[in-house]
Amino acid sequence: MYTSISTLSHLIAAVKAATDATLTTEPNEIKRIRTGGLPIGTNNQYFTTWDFINGMIRDHSTCTCGFEEMAELAAALSKHLPTATTREEAVKAVRAYAGYLNRLAAWSFHYFPWDIGKHLTYYTTASVTGSTDLSRRVHVTEGRKVRMTWQPLDIIVVATLATRENPELCNDVLKELPFTILQDHAVVSGESMYAWAPVISTAPVHVKERQCDAPVGRIRYSQATGNKIIVQYGEVTEDIETPVLGEIMPKYLDKLLEVGRAVWKSTFQTKDIILLTVETMD
Repeated sequence: MYTSISTLSHLIAAVKAATDATLTTEPNEIKRIRTGGLPIGTNNQYFTTWDFINGMIRDHSTCTCGFEEMAELAAALSKHLPTATTREEAVKAVRAYAGYLNRLAAWSFHYFPWDIGKHLTYYTTASVTGSTDLSRRVHVTEGRKVRMTWQPLDIIVVATLATRENPELCNDVLKELPFTILQDHAVVSGESMYAWAPVISTAPVHVKERQCDAPVGRIRYSQATGNKIIVQYGEVTEDIETPVLGEIMPKYLDKLLEVGRAVWKSTFQTKDIILLTVETMD
């Protein structure tokens, strides 16, 4: 399908079209792998294949096992990237391909059978957030407002972006609004939700915050793990520092727990699709 592409600009357009087609619809190749539609897997089982591709797609998307479109796009990129007439064109092509890979990672993550983890639980229920340091919590000043809507939950909140603290990062997100993306739940850090955004940001970051120090309602943006918008709705245990994108306004915080619980159930149990729409308010 992509072997007939003749120029880098045509390739960029093709990659963006493939990415846009999967913003709210599961890619067919992901569905085939997770439902056993491909004869790949030792001893007539495909769970190990699913496990392998989920990790490899998320980390660097170098596994082409079953991903014919990804393999073709990678080959086309390798062929045409040296023909870029400017650095900007080359960067644009790589950004487009990275965005496509992030979309594959989002759907692979969503349908992965995380509920298997209920059989591998810790013996203790004690909190591990003793390292929380409230003095390190970031204060977000008044900035641009965005509306965040979760469907089909029909829950709407308003958030303030950290346009003074991280102006370049916020601008990267703002210029891509509005967008609608698949919402999922963290599987390691605690009461946190994230969604792969259709943004590839390499903006400088001036303000970061440890996740365990952040308040309920904090909005983070992870450039390093797939360009994800992250919303904290409760206790988080990770002490990794993440760029601050903003915070949900206090009067809407009571709605976050409902969203978080529904998204947790979707990610770990039902696999129902919950979509997050982010849009400007001015």
